[in-house]
Amino acid sequence: MNGSLATFLIVASLLAAPALCTAADTPSPTRPEHAAKLQRYIYCDGFADGVRGVMLDHRPPNAEKWREVGVGDRRERVSVVDGYRIIYSHPRTFAFAKLEVERSDPLKYSEDRRIVTHYLEDMAARDGNVTLTSFADRGFDGRTVTKKALGGTTIALTQIFSDQDAVIVTIFFLNQLPEYRKFQTYEEFIALRDSFIHGYLDCVAGNAQRPVVLH
Repeated sequence: MNGSLATFLIVASLLAAPALCTAADTPSPTRPEHAAKLQRYIYCDGFADGVRGVMLDHRPPNAEKWREVGVGDRRERVSVVDGYRIIYSHPRTFAFAKLEVERSDPLKYSEDRRIVTHYLEDMAARDGNVTLTSFADRGFDGRTVTKKALGGTTIALTQIFSDQDAVIVTIFFLNQLPEYRKFQTYEEFIALRDSFIHGYLDCVAGNAQRPVVLH
């Protein structure tokens, strides 16, 4: 089996995987509060030329309240009090983006933001084959590291910051074989990437005006 086919079988199994959080999980007393802050970030669909959310996982309540980031030998911890993972794809294609929505401990959010921002800067400084860009939209800001050509399994990585909610959103833009992806050229990918980021933020901003429904 060649590497590309193996990658696609892994992605296909990921899309069919059950949610990580089960009915047997025991929620912490503060979990509903954090989940409420995350609702507007996870119910977005149909933007960026019809991209759809095909899988939603809620972070297990017994998971560690942190994650580790780093480049090279340096590692630092970022607080995570609750979070979700969403897989997005276009119709009749494989996964286009993996989106991780995580709420920091509000008391640690500023430091968490500093750590993950430095992580992207360090990544870009170490790799001459990527570009680092910044953006601000609908009250959010963020950064994106993008490869200069199509290749590998991840073409771009975007981080979005919500200072108001102490939320950090990380988006992994995924590559596939040409017949299993929406884009065919690098320029088409960049257009879809930008449309995804803008459409997602537009949806999140709009959701702030709607009632919160916990699940």
